[in-house]
Amino acid sequence: MKSSRAARVVVATSGSTNSRAAIAYAARTAAARGLDLELVHVVPATFPVGPYGGAPDVAVRHAGREVLAAGEELARRTAPDVETSTSLLLGSRPDAIVHHADGAELLVLGAPPHDLVERLWTGATITGTAARSTCPVAIVPSGPSLPPTHRVVVGLKSTRHAGQLLATAFAVASQNRAELRLVHAWHQVSPYDEVIAERVPAPAWETEEARAIEDRLIDLRMAYPDVQVQVDVVHGQAAYVLVSESKGSDLLVISRPLHGGFVHHLGATARAVIREATCPVLVVPPLPDHGGVPRLQAESALQP
Repeated sequence: MKSSRAARVVVATSGSTNSRAAIAYAARTAAARGLDLELVHVVPATFPVGPYGGAPDVAVRHAGREVLAAGEELARRTAPDVETSTSLLLGSRPDAIVHHADGAELLVLGAPPHDLVERLWTGATITGTAARSTCPVAIVPSGPSLPPTHRVVVGLKSTRHAGQLLATAFAVASQNRAELRLVHAWHQVSPYDEVIAERVPAPAWETEEARAIEDRLIDLRMAYPDVQVQVDVVHGQAAYVLVSESKGSDLLVISRPLHGGFVHHLGATARAVIREATCPVLVVPPLPDHGGVPRLQAESALQP
């Protein structure tokens, strides 16, 4: 049975160890939220034959279906009651995945491996997909799932255009009965200024920034009175601070730049966090702020 294109979690698999972790995470999330699960695998649209392109090789398609079958078996073992389907996609991996996952509640990917050669091969797919996806993207590191710590961390660069990021984080924390920690990290560009900053009391603007963040949270605190929130404005390089915070957390929530036109990219901090974080990372697509509490398209993105 084909699952609804809206009420589903989509997970992309390549058959790797990292993909297995992503499939298990996606299956548990779909079970916790009462959503369908769809596994997708991408093969090239054409297979080069001499100077011309041809149709995908039969053996390539067959191998792709085997990858999907193995992934489906793992998903059914992890969450037997979840309606599960598979789709073999044709085209470039980021384009095909982003297009197919449009309208899904959540897209799940395996984190890039630490091996340099493998990371060069898979990293572009992961970051390219996360940079362009219209739905939230959970990027899951390999390894066994750990007992929940009931702690969700949010990396907040600015309160501007942060409505969807903050609303998603509050929803996830509430659903998981987790405490929420909002982290805003700052550092000086000049090494000399950094040395000075480490030896002087916290600047007044640090307190002002914390107050501005608290003001931004008023409506969300009222909407989610059960969520305990801690706001920290800390001195440190953002990627280092967030990767450190990922240790002992169930989920690290970040946003990406608000794009315009055909420009789609992740910042250096987001790429480093995706590569090095020890817990799943949720990349939330930003929406222009219109005041109040944003509608929550992404509230299903959680670790059960």
